[in-house]
Amino acid sequence: MLNIDIIIPVYNAEEYLERCINSIDIDTNKNVNVILVNDGSTDNSLMLCKRIKKRYKKNIKVINQKNKGVSDARNAGLEYVSGDYITFMDPDDAYDIGYIKKCVQKIEKFNNPDLAITPYKRVYGEKKIVNDLYDITNEEIILSGDDLLKTMYGMNISEVVNPAIMNDLSPVWGKFYKKSLILGKKFADIKEVGSEDLLFNINVLKLDSKILYIPECYYLYTKTNNSSITTNFDENLISSWGNLFSLMEIQAKREKYNTEYFTRLDVRKYLSKMSLVRAIYNSKNLTVRNKISIAKKTVKNPEYNKFKYSDFPNMISRWKILMWLCDHEYMYVLYIIIRLLEPYKNKLK
Repeated sequence: MLNIDIIIPVYNAEEYLERCINSIDIDTNKNVNVILVNDGSTDNSLMLCKRIKKRYKKNIKVINQKNKGVSDARNAGLEYVSGDYITFMDPDDAYDIGYIKKCVQKIEKFNNPDLAITPYKRVYGEKKIVNDLYDITNEEIILSGDDLLKTMYGMNISEVVNPAIMNDLSPVWGKFYKKSLILGKKFADIKEVGSEDLLFNINVLKLDSKILYIPECYYLYTKTNNSSITTNFDENLISSWGNLFSLMEIQAKREKYNTEYFTRLDVRKYLSKMSLVRAIYNSKNLTVRNKISIAKKTVKNPEYNKFKYSDFPNMISRWKILMWLCDHEYMYVLYIIIRLLEPYKNKLK
């Protein structure tokens, strides 16, 4: 049986870490090794990690470090991997019943692909919203690295229906990476790139990678802080996303990807300006005037304006309205709409 390493960065996770570990079902899955990286927690997380280590002994490794962020914690865990496949998990998330066993069986059945992907459920308290990632939900799909890389670079024009799903394949959780695929790879600091998960996936995938999609095995992506819709504005937000797009373009040129990749990346840039505006407008440490000023400057960036809303005939109406407002720089109207819609964002996706 294949050995699986699960890397879990832990920061102030005492409230839900026990649930996370229980969902792995180590008593049944003896082939699993869990690497817990305590990232300078200020609660009782480290003590809980040690207690879990005592319970499961050889199946748990605990690493303790000063607080350096999720990317550094994952990188620390990667130093200790020994399994055939590596997967990542967040401490407030969980697996559906039988997740590991079912996934390992499918990976073995399909001759150990380079990467296996599972769907997930977004969990809001007692409510679960299924995200199957692909339209085919009852049978496995074999993909190439080229297929997945294109999707991660962005949508093509005809695929743009609901832009909210653009990043559904970006996370590193819900994926099983063959050890040989990620040897020597590291996560970038999220302060330097807009999405460390997306960049990691793009860096490890090759055009000829073999990828398996496993349906009906669900990762439970738990929204533990759903009551809070605001956060402080990060001064690195705009530049970090710009850095990400630049790195993606550099890789596409270096690896000689075809022109479709560059078009998809331009589509991603265009659609991402709405995500940036939303993050700005939901910041709690800026005045409304500052929010409008920063947002307007962002949407004026030529890199985000190689398309306009009317270029996407299949885009759903509510997104067309938002992008039309963005294209025409009606920033005050957009501010009011976003603030009104934000409490309902989970129902609108």
